[in-house]
Amino acid sequence: MSSFAIVRVIIAAILLVGGASLASPARAADAPVGAARTLLESLLGRPAGSEAEADEERPIDPDRPHFPEAATAVGKGRFVLESGYTFSEKGSATSQSFPEALLRVGLFADWFELRIGQSVLDEEGTGPGARGSAFGATDLYLGVKVALVEQRGLLPAIALIPQMTIPTGSRALTADRVLPGLNVDCAWEVVGGLFSVELLVATNQVADDIHRSHVEVATGLTGVLHVTRALEAFLEWDAAYPAGSDRPSSGPRHSAVGGLVYFVSKDVAVDVRVGAGLSARAPDLLVGAGFAVRY
Repeated sequence: MSSFAIVRVIIAAILLVGGASLASPARAADAPVGAARTLLESLLGRPAGSEAEADEERPIDPDRPHFPEAATAVGKGRFVLESGYTFSEKGSATSQSFPEALLRVGLFADWFELRIGQSVLDEEGTGPGARGSAFGATDLYLGVKVALVEQRGLLPAIALIPQMTIPTGSRALTADRVLPGLNVDCAWEVVGGLFSVELLVATNQVADDIHRSHVEVATGLTGVLHVTRALEAFLEWDAAYPAGSDRPSSGPRHSAVGGLVYFVSKDVAVDVRVGAGLSARAPDLLVGAGFAVRY
């Protein structure tokens, strides 16, 4: 069986689980309650007065659809499935990605999670950065998240995500090599229950349209307004800065993205987003939708 066929089987299995979970998400019977939620808490213990807060289960904190990922892990014995669809357009070139599946599994402690991601990309058109027509599985994504600290005053909640892609994708889309990277995610609750800010600083090895790799530094700054207990609106500025690439399509890319996240329950969230390019190399238009489910 080819690597593409194996990946398709994985995607189908993930989507089947996700569909079932939308109907009946449930809390794991043995999920730990009151355990340390960050690496710092596991080493130094919880600050005084935080026990009651730690014992109460929080609503799902999905990575999507914001560019910065959540600064929290899913919790030991829990897992979260995230999936979605994105359409982007740059001149006459278009791109569609689906199912954008990300499985987050809590292992060992509440502050540690394993991450496995897979998607399919459909590209059409020509122009800077476009490959012509290409369709197939992207390279498999693997990573871990370590929730380092929760917010304490001006100190944000911080999580680290060491990650990589491995060359399992279709011939037209694979990078043909392992591409490592590191994301640093921060989050501040500015006005409790009303407004928060998220920040991403990512340094990753990425492949260009002719399968050469280079380092890219990406940043995301997101403002989140909690309209109601179940609905949040967000607006963010995303940027990417390629380093060491001489390709015409490798200039800085800046985009503005806004959207809504609706929490159906403590364990289910759905989202929509739309974005526009702010620089010559960014997509002219981006639209997407998706969901996240916690077991």
